[in-house]
Amino acid sequence: MDNAQTLYIVTFAVYLIFFLLFARFFVWKSYSDKKYWNRRLCLQSSTLRETASRLGKNLPFISILVPARNESLVIENTISHLLSLNYPKDSFEVLVVTDEKETIASQQEREAIAGVASIVMAGRGDLSCLEPEQERMARSVIVSCLSDFALREYLSKGFRKDYLIGVPELCSLPALERRLAVRDISLAIIGSRGAPSAKALRGIVRRTCPWLSPVDMERVYPACLAVAVPVIAVYANLCENSSPRVLRKTIEHVALANHDLTKDIIGRMTGFVAGKVVSSVQEAHVAGQLEKDIRRALEEMYPTTQEVVDYASSRRSQDLPALKHIVVPFDFDGKLGGKRTGVSVQSTKGRALNWGLKFLDSRAEVCGFYDAESRPHRDVLLYAGYRRLMDPVNSRVLQGPVFQVRNFYQMTPFCRIASLYQAIAHDWYLPWLFQSLPFVGGTNVFVERNLLYEVGGWDCRVLTEDLEFGTRAYLMQGAWPEYLPYSSSEQTPPSFGAFFRQRLRWGTGHLQVVDKVGCSNIGEPEKTRLLKRRLIIKGQVEWVGYQIATLVPPCAMLLHYNNSIDPTVIPPAGRWMLSGFSVVYLGFTLYAFRRYSPYLDNSARPEGKGARLLVYLGLLILPLAAFIFPFPYTTALVLKIMGKEPKTWVKTPRTEETRTAS
Repeated sequence: MDNAQTLYIVTFAVYLIFFLLFARFFVWKSYSDKKYWNRRLCLQSSTLRETASRLGKNLPFISILVPARNESLVIENTISHLLSLNYPKDSFEVLVVTDEKETIASQQEREAIAGVASIVMAGRGDLSCLEPEQERMARSVIVSCLSDFALREYLSKGFRKDYLIGVPELCSLPALERRLAVRDISLAIIGSRGAPSAKALRGIVRRTCPWLSPVDMERVYPACLAVAVPVIAVYANLCENSSPRVLRKTIEHVALANHDLTKDIIGRMTGFVAGKVVSSVQEAHVAGQLEKDIRRALEEMYPTTQEVVDYASSRRSQDLPALKHIVVPFDFDGKLGGKRTGVSVQSTKGRALNWGLKFLDSRAEVCGFYDAESRPHRDVLLYAGYRRLMDPVNSRVLQGPVFQVRNFYQMTPFCRIASLYQAIAHDWYLPWLFQSLPFVGGTNVFVERNLLYEVGGWDCRVLTEDLEFGTRAYLMQGAWPEYLPYSSSEQTPPSFGAFFRQRLRWGTGHLQVVDKVGCSNIGEPEKTRLLKRRLIIKGQVEWVGYQIATLVPPCAMLLHYNNSIDPTVIPPAGRWMLSGFSVVYLGFTLYAFRRYSPYLDNSARPEGKGARLLVYLGLLILPLAAFIFPFPYTTALVLKIMGKEPKTWVKTPRTEETRTAS
């Protein structure tokens, strides 16, 4: 046997070994189904009350804590969902913990944006002095204000009498939806440089006014476009150098939306209304009203998390559970029972949770923790309460799976594949992992209140405060997590850059926990050594092993291209089997997509068969994505060795969701 044949046998063996490792998924599935998913009870509030009465106990009171900083895009939906969970309304509460530093930063930012935007709208300046993100916000706010001015002209009595185009349809809409539709359509047209997708613009009207019939849509849509044209004309003159081209393309697009609106009519109408809008802007500026309008638009378009939570609190009906809004002071030191220092302290999730624990209801026995975009199963509290009643010792920590797939259609292809495989891991592998590691994930987790105080709360200095808590609870109090067979859907960072930063934080935090456990003097020495060894195996060893495995396919292709391997040493059936592995992997990925489709936010699903086909085709990049999966973790390991690992907590970006998303 020559070297080329030996190389192919080694390559074949490696492929076979890793396929067998992949096949473990089905072993894990069998285990998790048999032990947890197929044994879930059918629980109701009434039966839970009866069980508590029979045992001579009170129904467990549960406090749900949600840390939320810069989460205005998702927090309202989350609050609404959590308040509607199936559990006696007088036996649980929701605490949303926000950060005072967000309000302070927002006030400063709004001051800067409002002042510059006011000058620009008055025709006496530009936006170049603002930071890129502030400039983007200022442009959006200017469009919003111009939309309001244009609507006032269209809906004024005199104008309505002489120019009926589009006005009756606009008058039929509620004031808020009318404003939002015109504003968002104007922004979409500007963002596309005057050549938007008609499907995207119709989608804006559909999302804003979901009650409209198809016939009404065909009337309201061109009406909104008609109002948007003068908005774009004035905006282009204020903020753009290519105003004639953008305006011309916009008019052409609007003319196609309704054959009754000709380019000539639209052009004359645009000039008339645009002139009126400019006059209104100047009058508002002289009267000192313009900057107030800009500030109002800023608050409406870019609210702080605190403002959204307060708005949700004001709309909460009295028959819902208690909702508390807790604000972490900017100078809180982050420790459980800690103090205010008088100087700003870095914000972390653990710091927010430790502050929030001060405001629990006195009756609380169990604390649930969820991220700001979580949508847990409706019956999760019933199960947590039931386990607390039946087995308070072994249910001190309940950790459920997290399916981070909800914003699937807003992710890049790589992140889509990563989200599906993480969902599979939480669904099938997590129950198996609990046999060897006290893993706590930080969301969809329930912890006994007394245990939190016995171990000193969350460590706000560690980047993965959840895993650190699980190890400390085990070493100090012997508390081992139990699998909670109720899932929570959440988001995955939509871009690879954000995904990488999040996983890099997770990897670095894991290494911090390994170091902390190794230096710990709590618990029995032998138990501590065993835990550290398991953390290293599940961390550094597996990361490096998987990363090396991803190098096998490209190396094999390179060797084959250079005629350095001889496949004939393996019978044809074996080579066909090797080729079939790729089909199995891709088929499994498609299966995962179908399995977790019920958890996706379908409001962002692309329309049309072609667009949906692209979603499936994007899953075919699995071979390339497989190489990147362990890359953030091995990067964390390399940076740790070099002493350049991340030291600060990184905020995970969110994808905006419609109010109807569940």
